Amino acid sequence: MDRIVNPLNAIGYSDWGIKRTIREAENVSRWNPWKCHEWMEEARDRMDLDNLFHNEYDSAVRRINAYWRMLPRFRHHNPDEFWKRDKVSYPPMYLELMVDDSDW
Repeated sequence: MDRIVNPLNAIGYSDWGIKRTIREAENVSRWNPWKCHEWMEEARDRMDLDNLFHNEYDSAVRRINAYWRMLPRFRHHNPDEFWKRDKVSYPPMYLELMVDDSDW
């Protein structure tokens, strides 16, 4: 008997929407800050007049940066290991807000 493959459950590349990319970047920020930077940049680049998610983006940036600032308080946290990329350790690089409301 042949197996019927449902095309809706096909395994492969899935194009995430902007909101999902932001949520997944926030999730991955716990262990891979560089992947988080990459995905947040991708979400930022995909925004246009039809897809305005500035509030969601800025809220996620605030939560991610707050988490990264909190990490050094923990005994188990090793900043050299956490901020390592290609076997080179970098200083912490925080995300920037899209809309800086400090001028208001």
